[in-house]
Amino acid sequence: MSAMNYYYSSLSSSSTARWKQLMLSKKITFATIFLLFSVFLLSEIFLERGISSRIISQFQPAPKKETLSCTNPFEFDHQGPRPSYSRKANATFLTLARNSDLEGVIHSMKQVEGRFNKDRHYPWTFLNDQPFTEEFIACTSAATSSKTYYGQIPREQWVQPDSIDEEKATRARKALSKIRGVFYAVYRCVQPNSYTSLDAYIQSIRYRNMCRFYSGFFYKQELLQNFKYYWRVEPDINYRCEIEYDPFLYMEDNNKAYGFTISVPEQKETTPTLWETSMEFFNENPQYLDPNNAMRFASKDGGKTWTQCTYWTNFEIGDLDFFRGSEGYNKYFEHLDAAGGFYYERWGDAPMHGIAVSLLLGRDRIHHFDDFAYEHTGWEQCPDPSTPAYERGRCSCDYENSMAVKWKRSISMRLWLLDAG
Repeated sequence: MSAMNYYYSSLSSSSTARWKQLMLSKKITFATIFLLFSVFLLSEIFLERGISSRIISQFQPAPKKETLSCTNPFEFDHQGPRPSYSRKANATFLTLARNSDLEGVIHSMKQVEGRFNKDRHYPWTFLNDQPFTEEFIACTSAATSSKTYYGQIPREQWVQPDSIDEEKATRARKALSKIRGVFYAVYRCVQPNSYTSLDAYIQSIRYRNMCRFYSGFFYKQELLQNFKYYWRVEPDINYRCEIEYDPFLYMEDNNKAYGFTISVPEQKETTPTLWETSMEFFNENPQYLDPNNAMRFASKDGGKTWTQCTYWTNFEIGDLDFFRGSEGYNKYFEHLDAAGGFYYERWGDAPMHGIAVSLLLGRDRIHHFDDFAYEHTGWEQCPDPSTPAYERGRCSCDYENSMAVKWKRSISMRLWLLDAG
């Protein structure tokens, strides 16, 4: 081959290679554009806020926050004259809240006042681990015509006790945070757009403090000593039906000690040793077990294993004399507290109450308020529209969204109905 032919042959090969490289580059560019367009399009279709709306929102001024209304207009329609009631139980609403929860607390107060308490005038008791602000006190006292009381929780009843090994607790939080879907287990931030890692850490510790407080200290608060019954009210809850009778008086007249609306199973990952630790106590102290207890709700095999069933404690109506006066309950809490599971795992007040109430009380002293329409964080109980309670309460809830329908009677509710029957 001549030198000239070799030159043109090499030039042709080089041009072909560059052409192929150019075409490949174009294909990659087109593929990248197509992929980005697809992601953009899918985000607009399936996400609550698509990419375009997120970009645009960066250049829009933040919406002006509405001024919080501290007053309580009568928001629900009622027919006929307002009733008056001569008889009341010795009872209070109980709300544990931070000052920053004020808006959610006012919302809940309007729900309770409008659906029930405007005519009953039961007082409100508010607890906080910090002093309440003047704004919190002014707003909550303006949202009801009833008396309001405010108390600060003693530090030793709120903070993580010195007996807890912090290194062990930190390792446990880290391990639990790696399990998807476990609430308030975090060591690091699980919602980076909402919280910093420090925020998530604080929330995790605070949640554990709250669970421990509601397990063993809430009924010891000075403000509650003169009351017999409490009705727990969390921020941002909803009642979807009128409450046409007095549940406090129902508890009193029927010798009930504990009432609930929703029963759900606890997450296994948060309580791996709770049942074992509980059985250690009750096997050593069988004298505390009520002979007519609701063991079948907690265990299907006589105590060998746990059903994980709990009473969802963000709503509960209870007899404070049971918690204050039950030696079995208080010694059971002390046993759990010494084991450290509120911090080494993530034992909640719901499973603790579920086990204690089911074993220490006769099942005829536990009541399911199945005619209440209650909703919290999307979980809802709604009376069956075919029952008198639905029409009588002029309900606005969706029965199809009720836990009884969505879960087709969860294992916890089935076990409760079986045991109650």
